[in-house]
Amino acid sequence: MTLISIITINYNGYSDTVELLNSLRAHLSGKGYAYEVIVVDNNSAGNDANLLTANFPWVKVIHSPNNTGFSGGNNLGIINSQGDYYLFINNDVVIDSDIIIPLLNRFNINSNIGVVTPKILDYSTKRIIFAGAKPLGKYMIRIHYFTDIESSHNCFPIPYAHGSAMMVRKEVVTKAGMWPEIFFLYDEELDWGLSISKAGYEIWYDSNASVYHKSAMTTGKNSPLVHYYLTRNRLLIFKRNLKGWHKYCSTIFTICVSIPQRCLIFLFNRQYTLAKATLYGLFDFIKGSFYQWEKIEPS
Repeated sequence: MTLISIITINYNGYSDTVELLNSLRAHLSGKGYAYEVIVVDNNSAGNDANLLTANFPWVKVIHSPNNTGFSGGNNLGIINSQGDYYLFINNDVVIDSDIIIPLLNRFNINSNIGVVTPKILDYSTKRIIFAGAKPLGKYMIRIHYFTDIESSHNCFPIPYAHGSAMMVRKEVVTKAGMWPEIFFLYDEELDWGLSISKAGYEIWYDSNASVYHKSAMTTGKNSPLVHYYLTRNRLLIFKRNLKGWHKYCSTIFTICVSIPQRCLIFLFNRQYTLAKATLYGLFDFIKGSFYQWEKIEPS
C-alpha cells in the first residue's frame, strides 16, 4: 500500500499545529493509502515538542536542537520519514476533506508528474488565494498566482508549487535534491521547483484538493523578518537560476529600482524598521551572508 509521509514544521505555534493535526485525523480516510504524520519542532521557545508528543501519540515528533528554517525543517522530516510520497503542509493550514486521494489520482495519470499542489483558500474569508501560477518570465521579476477569477482550468502544469501545501514523489527528492537550506525562509519553494523542473519532472496544480491557510502566523504578514528574507532571497533566486543578461538585468533592476522604491514608500509611511530590514537583506546578499537573521528592534 502507498505510504504518504505528511511533514509539517512547528515553531512556537502549538495551537495552530494542534488544529492541523486534528483536521488531518478527522478528514484523512486512509482509503487506498496509509499515512504517517511527522512534526518537526524547530527548537520552539516553549514546551511544544513535549506537549505534542504527549497529546498526539500517533504523530512522530522530531525535536530539532536548532531552528533550521523552513527548508531545514522539511529536510529533517524527510530524513525521518518512510513514505513513497511527501506531503509538505504548513502548520497553519487545515483541511476539511481528504486531499490525499485527489492528489494521488493526479500523480497516477503521468509518471513525469513530480509535484502536485492543491487549491489554497484563506482560512478566515474562504477566498481563493492560490489556484495555480502564471509562467515565469525570463527575468523572474514578477511572481503571479492565479485566483479562481483568472483561471478557468481545474488542473494544469505550473512553474512552481505553493510551499503551504505540496505533495512530492520520493524519487524527485533523490534526483533533484532536498530543499535548499540556504534560503532559510521564503522563496525556497520557487528555487526547489526550478530544480525539480530541471530534473525533468512536471509540477501540477489540482483544484480537486483544497486546504485553508491562515497565512503568516509565525512571521507576521508585514514584519521586518518578512521583508528581510524576501529582499535577500529574491536576489539569491536570480543568482542561482538565471544566466548572462537575464541575471544581470534582474539583479540591477531589483537593486536600483525595486528596492529603493519600496524603501521610499516605507519611509513615507514612517515604517522605518521595514525599510531597515529591506536594506539589511540587500547588504547581506551583497556580502554573501546567508544565515538566520536576528530581528531588529523597532525605532
